[in-house]
Amino acid sequence: MEKNQNNHLQWLMAIVIISGVILGGNLFVSYNWSMAGVHHHDDNDQMAMSMAESRLAFINHRNNIVGNLITQEKYACCLAKPCTYCIEKTPGHGEGAACRCLDDVMNGRHPCGECIGEILEGHGNKYIAKYFATAIAEEVGIDHLKAIKEIIAEKYNISLDEQIYIR
Repeated sequence: MEKNQNNHLQWLMAIVIISGVILGGNLFVSYNWSMAGVHHHDDNDQMAMSMAESRLAFINHRNNIVGNLITQEKYACCLAKPCTYCIEKTPGHGEGAACRCLDDVMNGRHPCGECIGEILEGHGNKYIAKYFATAIAEEVGIDHLKAIKEIIAEKYNISLDEQIYIR
């Protein structure tokens, strides 16, 4: 009889522990959602605050940060659609939240990593395209300048001769 009670007690303890883990996980998920400013009506709606709504909230927040930095003269990006890397990675790319990629490119210095990738994809500010190759080569190595110039020429419809080499 005692062995049967011990078995029953072990199963009960296992159920309590598993329930605690499950409930604890749900509380953790709810806590993280509420910390992110996400409010939901019930557990089924929690995931419905989906990626679409989370993405929209993120974009609005990012745009507010960029707008505030622009009015403080702390944001000047070299892309057609401004980057967010500098906001996230600062002070690694400046002091406080700031973006100086436009100034960097115009002076032959490399912009942030996001800008380098976006420029090479053809999403840079086309009006400063002649400066891109030199700025990117400053980061990846001058040995790659010719290849970078060819990519810039293709993406921005600008000749190799029109591109400026700053040193």
